[in-house]
Amino acid sequence: MSLLALIGLAVLAGLLGAGVAGVTLTVFLHRGVTHGSHRMKPSVYAVGRWLTYFTIYMRHWEWRRVHRKHHLYTDTWIDEIRHDPHSPIVISEREGINGYRHVSWHMAAIFHAEAKLPDIRDDTYDIPQLDRPLDELDRRIFDHPVRGAVVAGLAYAALFAGVAPLVLGVARTPAWELACAVAGVAALGVHIWVLLRFGGVINSDCHRGKVWVKGAGYATNVKLLSFLIFGEGEHQTHHLYPQFARISTRWDLGWRVIAVLRWLGLTEVVVDRETVLAARRELSQSRAGQTP
Repeated sequence: MSLLALIGLAVLAGLLGAGVAGVTLTVFLHRGVTHGSHRMKPSVYAVGRWLTYFTIYMRHWEWRRVHRKHHLYTDTWIDEIRHDPHSPIVISEREGINGYRHVSWHMAAIFHAEAKLPDIRDDTYDIPQLDRPLDELDRRIFDHPVRGAVVAGLAYAALFAGVAPLVLGVARTPAWELACAVAGVAALGVHIWVLLRFGGVINSDCHRGKVWVKGAGYATNVKLLSFLIFGEGEHQTHHLYPQFARISTRWDLGWRVIAVLRWLGLTEVVVDRETVLAARRELSQSRAGQTP
């Protein structure tokens, strides 16, 4: 019974770790660093870099560049350089495989292959007015994301070895401490698996639209997913309005974190979603009224 409880504890810890990673991805990497929908104070930017290093295991500048490329060439292939890095439609057409399944389960491999291309390695997709320059911490520490994963694994193992016996109410023997340490490493595995599924769902299931839309490709809104993936389910809306800090009108956890940071004076929201959409509705109605 205690062993089953230990497994359950590992799964729970992995889910919590993945939750922190998901919030870091949507608030810091996606809406903040990449699209600049909210301008973070230096302290928030610093915390975001460390959380990316310890929970996402990617170089934040590579993630930013790959994602901007995705927006520039959404669901389009021009050549080996100019293309959507992870379009399930393009992959299906070019490779003759199920692109949705491939993107859903192999985002890490797709990302790392794309990061080797020259337009990702240089400053092609950088925006000087928006991007903070890389500094010594980026070059010495954050340029080695695998080390972040190793440190995270050791932290999970040490935490479980130290705390799990107390939580489970078992004697602290070498065998149990070893089992708990192994469970900690397993928790990291759950963390990484859920994180990969987070990216896979967004870039596969949210690109199943039936009609190609300029600026959004085949991106579609899957509102039910917004609850599970922190507001990112309204994917077509995001492609059409990447400047919105609030992506979803439903349970957008990413937006709620940004709202708290704004209330604390730690970030500034650049564009108000409702103001922009209301202005567009008013313009559409005005044009409709002028139509003979």
